This record gives sequence, structure tokens and C-alpha cells, in this order.
Amino acid sequence: MRGLFQTLYRLMDKGPLRALSLLLALWLAGCVFWDPSRFAAKTSALSVWHGLVLIWAVCTGVIHGTGFRPQRLRWQALFTPLPAMVVLAAGIIWFYR
Repeated sequence: MRGLFQTLYRLMDKGPLRALSLLLALWLAGCVFWDPSRFAAKTSALSVWHGLVLIWAVCTGVIHGTGFRPQRLRWQALFTPLPAMVVLAAGIIWFYR
């Protein structure tokens, strides 16, 4: 399992991917600040757990985009950038549709 996360981090540890991760995270955070009612559980089709996943993705995108590299396996597993980038892109698409 350790090898899988280390390989994934090594593949995602490129400057353009880090910049994309940070850009997507800041973009989605801006979308949430701009119109929070689109992401709120009571006023949109999203559930509470969707909001938690979006918060996780923004945090992971900022952590990865700024160049922070978790050393322990549990933090690498929690802040894996590839699924976070997918969630960030889905959140941005959700905002603009």
C-alpha cells in the first residue's frame, strides 16, 4: 500500500500538476464564497456529505499545490491529490451548470 501512495505522489509531483491543483482549489473555494447557497444542503440538491468532500478536496488541493509533501502513509492516503483534483473539477462543473 505504501508503494502505491508513494508512486502516486511521485507521478503527481510535477510543477504543472501542482499549479493546476492549487488553481482548481482556489477556484472552487471562490465559487463557494461567491454563491454558498448553491452548495448548501438545504438550498441545493447536494447533501451534507457532498460539502465535506468538497472541503476535503479544497484542502488537499491547497496542500498539494503549495508543495507540502506528507511524510507518513496515513497523511499521504488522506491527502492524495488525484482524487481531490477529480472532485475539484466536478465541483466547478456543478457550480457552472
